[in-house]
Amino acid sequence: MKKLYLILSFFLFSSILFAQKKKDMKVEQVGDIFEVTIYYDNGQIMQHGFLSKNEKLHASWESYNEDGSRKCIATYDKGVKVGTWFYYDKGKKTKVIYDNNKIILVEKLDSIQG
Repeated sequence: MKKLYLILSFFLFSSILFAQKKKDMKVEQVGDIFEVTIYYDNGQIMQHGFLSKNEKLHASWESYNEDGSRKCIATYDKGVKVGTWFYYDKGKKTKVIYDNNKIILVEKLDSIQG
């Protein structure tokens, strides 16, 4: 009887963990890549982007603060930082251009507009 309770407890605990993970992250296959959305506990989106089939960040990726405000807009090519990224902090916007994981240009912009 103890073994039965132990087994039932294990399955109950496992299903609770699985349910929590499912709530915090959503993954959908789109062609040969995966669209991923990760959520804060309050339901706001933490990150949204795409993964290659080799589980590397790929294409657009966006990060948000817990209040829903934008933190970063990024672009990856199979795990490599490329293109123009925008970082948002305290009403300021910073533009960073990457080429093959190397920073090419950093430009501080006056406001988050545009």
